[in-house]
Amino acid sequence: MKQVEIKFISDGFKAILQSDGTKALVASAAEKIQASANSGVEGEGFTAKTWMGGYGGGRWIASVTSADRAAAVAESENKALSKAVHP
Repeated sequence: MKQVEIKFISDGFKAILQSDGTKALVASAAEKIQASANSGVEGEGFTAKTWMGGYGGGRWIASVTSADRAAAVAESENKALSKAVHP
């Protein structure tokens, strides 16, 4: 299988990917997933994190992960996070 590499050569496109507005949209989506996954989970639950990734010259990335055992069990037994991502 041939590996595909994408290069963003437009300075305007890079500026959009790295903008505060894009960061806000990415963070908001992650926070919505976090809130949905945390409903009914005791303890710390799931946490959302947003950072600047290095892909294609840099862009905002977010993830939602379990913060404690209760959240890990909620995902393992009930797919709490999976259902929050794909309702």
